[in-house]
Amino acid sequence: MQRSVAAMVLLLAVVIVAACADNSIDTRVEPQSGSSLTFPVELTDARIQAGESLYADNCSACHGPVNGPTVLDSAPIHSDAGHTWHHPDRLLRQWILDKPPLATLMPAFRGTLSDEQVMQVLAYIKSQWLPEIQTRQNEVSVQYEVQVVEFGTK
Repeated sequence: MQRSVAAMVLLLAVVIVAACADNSIDTRVEPQSGSSLTFPVELTDARIQAGESLYADNCSACHGPVNGPTVLDSAPIHSDAGHTWHHPDRLLRQWILDKPPLATLMPAFRGTLSDEQVMQVLAYIKSQWLPEIQTRQNEVSVQYEVQVVEFGTK
């Protein structure tokens, strides 16, 4: 009987300590050597403003405004109610430049938008999300970057 009480007290102590631990993910990622791009995308006022204009000129005709509704059914909205935030920034950048896998209507913007312009579009889209969605998406981006650093992009 005393053993089971001691075991329960020990288990409770472990649970309490684990619950109080800081489990947050450090969202700072060093750029890969030779690359000027850093992920997650840094949200600055200048990037967001430039991205809003670029989004209006290049994206909204199909995707509609970030917070919906979409213009084409096959072009998802980019709000936090959509699915975009489930993907890491590096993949979103690649998909803007080269179009997403299985996308039949979306054009590739490589040669049309520079790397910085793509980052501006992403900054604008991300700025429209709730703070908790931004945090979760940044965590996904950080985890993906760790894998890129460890295993490479291919």
